[in-house]
Amino acid sequence: MKDLPILPMKNTALLPNLVMPLSVGRPRSLAAVEASLATEDKEILLIAQKEASIENPGRADLYDHGTRAIIRRMSRNNDLMEVLVMGVERVKLIEITQEEPHLIGRVEATPVPGETGAEVEALQRSVVEIAQRAIEITQVQVPFDLQQLSSDPDNAMRLVYLLASLFSLDLEKEQKLLDCNGMSEALGLLHGYLTHELQVLEIRNTINAKARDEMGKEQREHMLRQQMRAIQQELGEASQEQTEIDQLRERLAKAVLPDDVRKEAERELKRLERLPTQAPDHHVIRTYLEYVLDLPWRTATEDKLDIGDARRILDEDHFDLKEIKERILEHLGVLKMNPKAKAPILCLVGPPGVG
Repeated sequence: MKDLPILPMKNTALLPNLVMPLSVGRPRSLAAVEASLATEDKEILLIAQKEASIENPGRADLYDHGTRAIIRRMSRNNDLMEVLVMGVERVKLIEITQEEPHLIGRVEATPVPGETGAEVEALQRSVVEIAQRAIEITQVQVPFDLQQLSSDPDNAMRLVYLLASLFSLDLEKEQKLLDCNGMSEALGLLHGYLTHELQVLEIRNTINAKARDEMGKEQREHMLRQQMRAIQQELGEASQEQTEIDQLRERLAKAVLPDDVRKEAERELKRLERLPTQAPDHHVIRTYLEYVLDLPWRTATEDKLDIGDARRILDEDHFDLKEIKERILEHLGVLKMNPKAKAPILCLVGPPGVG
């Protein structure tokens, strides 16, 4: 057993055999680093907090297992201290022997006992296979020889710690690996973690590939359309129909439309481009698009709810139709009495001219 200054870690855990840069800024953490640097071996205990929001953690706020580390380099940056630490071995925190000006803990080394057998070998090979597939997808540079580590059963725990750091597992998962008391337990946990990471990577890769394909298809269509237009212009063969479609596309690009309306209009415009002019739907779609583009989607006018003026206009423009006129005036009266009411939509049914 030995006493070491404690550097609590908020969002990560340092696993043995790894090197990690840290930024230290809390007063007690700065004091712990200073105390470590004052010793000959520059040893310090790095142990994760259970809750990152606690600024001055005590024993109950720290996990049981941490890593004895050596400070390899230190530099100051205003109120922060940048340190480079190297994990040496897994240790267990027995008790806190000092709280001010920094934490000091009594620790004992708890190396993971070596294991051999078919289960450990099978887990080790499976973990390496999953890691290699994930590395191929992410195309990251691996700073160690994966095959060499996997071929040596004595390096099983080092392999676990290195792969855990390579795939940036969250604190809870890293701490569970640090708490493992056997190689098969650690390899089993890592196998599950990496399987999940691989599934996420494969799904993300599929989504990205699909997005690239869609973008590539749109770019090819745009380029071919531009080339076709240039060829037609050079040959003097630009048709009137193509000119009308280009005008519709230009109007659609400039129009301020709701998202769902724009999506539907663009779909119909693509249909129009593929239809021959002799097709029955060609004229229908073109008329529909012109109607959509003519609608005042973002334009609003102030309502004029003058009943007398409305009655005069109705009498000037239409003869008789007394019941219909009264119905219209009733709706105007309701809106005038209750401005917050929604304006109704009136459907006028009858012979041509009624509307």
